[in-house]
Amino acid sequence: MTRKWRPGTDRRGRIAGEQGALSLNGLRPAIPACRPHRPRLSAIPLFVIVVAVVALAALSLSCTWQERMEQGLALGINELRAERGLPPLTSDPQLSAIARMRAEDMANNNYFSHTPPDGCATRCLLERAGIAVGWAGEVIAWNTAPIDQSADMTIAMWRNSPQHLGVITNGCFTRMGTGAVVAPDGRIYHVAVFEGSAPGC
Repeated sequence: MTRKWRPGTDRRGRIAGEQGALSLNGLRPAIPACRPHRPRLSAIPLFVIVVAVVALAALSLSCTWQERMEQGLALGINELRAERGLPPLTSDPQLSAIARMRAEDMANNNYFSHTPPDGCATRCLLERAGIAVGWAGEVIAWNTAPIDQSADMTIAMWRNSPQHLGVITNGCFTRMGTGAVVAPDGRIYHVAVFEGSAPGC
């Protein structure tokens, strides 16, 4: 069926001057130019989005700056391992407690070393805690970056140090713990402790 062109409409059958307020091709109402079309969100997806946002906000509020920094270190370490095709390390609460203890000791006693003043280094601390030790290692760092950038700075330093990167990417490790402490002078100390006996080690 052919339509005749009528005065007041364009050749497509739309009413002239109204930018397609009604389209005769398919008899589908068009959207006026002054009101852009916005798809309606159904109540269920909107509810899910709101719940997810509230949950994320609650999670971020429940973590201290120290916990967020330690999580950042753990994520960064696993990224370094993934870049080299290695499996991620599991975060271990006992190793994290030792890493934090090491960071606190350096921050409070103003030293920076793998060997503390009392001589009980990482392996000694693991054994004192009753942790069966296979392979063990530790990397340490300090910086004065802002709190929200400090972990990223440390990961970058470890990435650019062949010795530190070699410890982080040791294929024998299966778990890790991270610690972060701010010293009275503003330095932020980071410690990562590793342990494991992966198959073949």
